[in-house]
Amino acid sequence: MGLRGQRINNNSTKYQEPELITGVEGILKMAFDKGLYSGDSLNIEEVIKTFPDIELREESMQSNYSGYFRNVNGKWIIGVNKLHHGNRKRYTLAHELGHYILHKDKNVDIVDTTFFRNNETDSIEYMANEFAAKLLMPEDKVRDFVDNQGIKNIGELAEKFEVSASAMKYRIISLGYKLKGNV
Repeated sequence: MGLRGQRINNNSTKYQEPELITGVEGILKMAFDKGLYSGDSLNIEEVIKTFPDIELREESMQSNYSGYFRNVNGKWIIGVNKLHHGNRKRYTLAHELGHYILHKDKNVDIVDTTFFRNNETDSIEYMANEFAAKLLMPEDKVRDFVDNQGIKNIGELAEKFEVSASAMKYRIISLGYKLKGNV
């Protein structure tokens, strides 16, 4: 589960991807310092509001559109499909924030569509998906729940982080856990 983007490149120069963990870790620290958590769940809307050059929009979109990231007259716009489930919207917002942190200097507009079981995601979308997963489901918290608190059920873990079960499953696998009905 993830997002596939259609990008419009307005810049012909070669772009080097920034270090992913630096952006995520900085945002997580800022969110913790500002109390932007509700239990174990990051309040992604409030995190986005801390960036003065981002405007957040919730709009009705076709069901296959999750959100978008674009620059309009010098202002970065993150749009999310208001018709989607709350957990889907949270992941989309984190994904679009990933585009802001990682790709705003590329001068691209990105419209993200939902997709399932598709491994043909390009580097920009892969990085934004990884950013969203690390932001919403930080490794230390996931490992604490699984290893120390004994929570082995994907659905229960997903509820803790307010993400979909498929997003949680992807994160668990990416952290090296083996699935056998439970983690």
